[in-house]
Amino acid sequence: MVRRLAALAVAAAILASGLTACTSGAPATVPSPTPTQSVPADPALKSQFPSSFTAQTAQAESLRLADAIDALLPKNIVLNVANTAQLVPATTGAGSYFGVLQHITISPTVDPVLAAKSIAQKLVASGWSQLQAQDKNGVHLVNLSSGSNVKTSWFLVLSGDPRVANQSVVSLQLASPDLP
Repeated sequence: MVRRLAALAVAAAILASGLTACTSGAPATVPSPTPTQSVPADPALKSQFPSSFTAQTAQAESLRLADAIDALLPKNIVLNVANTAQLVPATTGAGSYFGVLQHITISPTVDPVLAAKSIAQKLVASGWSQLQAQDKNGVHLVNLSSGSNVKTSWFLVLSGDPRVANQSVVSLQLASPDLP
């Protein structure tokens, strides 16, 4: 799990460095999503561990989950999605896994911290466990797991980053369970 976090953090830094020019269209005035007290579960957000867990099934489920998480943001606030998905090879200390990294540039009128908090709240309502949440240097960062068994659960690092003027960003880094 530590190797997954480190690899996802490195990939996030590389992709984030290239985002400064990744906006398109004029920003629209759109209200920010806000967390609410009562959030209904969304069955599309529940991870489904396949009976035959292979690189192909890990990829399919990881991409399905990433798309379901993306769909939580209203389309009219999304300006750009930078997406990287790949099979991460095994090392001597850890197995391979499928990872998805997405940086979603949203309208600058939308607070990305509130957007990330709203997404996290919806995930928790849908069965995900929030492992940790922190606010550091203006960035909201949440670690979540799709279940309690590390061998069958997806791991998600979700963040809302308002630090670059006029480029509000919500990022997700999703990792499948290790492949056999």
